[in-house]
Amino acid sequence: MTSRQPLVVGVDGSAASARALRWALVEGRRRGVPVFALEVWESHAVTAGPGPLLMYPNLAPHHVREQHWQNLTRLVHECMGAASSPEVHAELVEGDAAAVLADRSAHAAMLVLGDRGRGRVADAVLGSTALRCIHRARCPVLVVPAGVEPEAESGGAHAIDPVLG
Repeated sequence: MTSRQPLVVGVDGSAASARALRWALVEGRRRGVPVFALEVWESHAVTAGPGPLLMYPNLAPHHVREQHWQNLTRLVHECMGAASSPEVHAELVEGDAAAVLADRSAHAAMLVLGDRGRGRVADAVLGSTALRCIHRARCPVLVVPAGVEPEAESGGAHAIDPVLG
């Protein structure tokens, strides 16, 4: 019996997150589990009066949120292509990416993230969402490195994963 726990994918619009989403879609299809594409964004709303928003109305939180939503749904559609499975849920959440992804990992079979490949020094200085998720997640975390694309689906049998079933 396979687990119906979903795969959760952190998406931020980057090529790395698109690669992670494509990997999760192939794996979700193989396992018959849903995939949650989760984009986390932080509002940098101006609280010093209406002046800045009058000059730059596209920076209003509702405009920024709508742009994130459009980017997320476009990415999901591009990665899905003509496929009708797996079941995919796109979700946009405001907050700290690592905290939200770690929280959502509590009921996931796996958290899938892309690796931007900045290197150890940059990650040590800047911090990395993937690195923070690895330490906070409550399920296995897969970081799909640059250069790795999901394998083409084959009609043959495949090994049963002890985590995903």
